[in-house]
Amino acid sequence: MRTFIYGGFILIGFLAIACTASKHIPHDFPAEMSEPVKVEYVKLYEKGQILYNINCDKCHTKTVRGKRLVPDFKPEQLKGYELRVQNPQHESGLPEETVTAEELGHIMTFLMYKKRNKN
Repeated sequence: MRTFIYGGFILIGFLAIACTASKHIPHDFPAEMSEPVKVEYVKLYEKGQILYNINCDKCHTKTVRGKRLVPDFKPEQLKGYELRVQNPQHESGLPEETVTAEELGHIMTFLMYKKRNKN
């Protein structure tokens, strides 16, 4: 009986993870980026996607025709300090205690290098 109960909890855990896990969004690095640099940027990109999903997704990601789309931002919109203070909701809702400057940099790396949405 215990095995059945434990198995049920494990199954529920896997289902919860599968339902809440975000789909990996492919990156689009410049062709001239060297391979060692690209390896490091992939790490930053992946951290940025996780942090985006935790902190930004609920306000910025839209559902279009049943698909969740992370918005495309222009490079000039992705400036660290300005990104936080240009939007009053960021200033109050995402203070340094919630998203550090380093984490914000990871999020901006994700947003800058994610593949663009099809129009």
